[in-house]
Amino acid sequence: MRAIPRMVGAVMRGQYAGMGKSKLALLGLGVVYILSPIDVVPDFLVLIGVADDFGVFLWLAAALLGESGRYVQHERSIIQGRTEGLEQA
Repeated sequence: MRAIPRMVGAVMRGQYAGMGKSKLALLGLGVVYILSPIDVVPDFLVLIGVADDFGVFLWLAAALLGESGRYVQHERSIIQGRTEGLEQA
């Protein structure tokens, strides 16, 4: 989870091609949907209204964990490439 801010910054600067700005925007919309009082299915329909928020939360959590894991691997490969370059010099 600590890699998420670094990943967002790298995507915005164009330094991480593993995720496009459109997917980042979609994840941002997911956060806004969860925090927003406006829902597709109103919360007064208790079970159904809460279920849509929970579904978006599950999707968002899975997407962020998966993407941040791939980003950490990307960071490690960059660091490993730098240390291999230093060893060869």
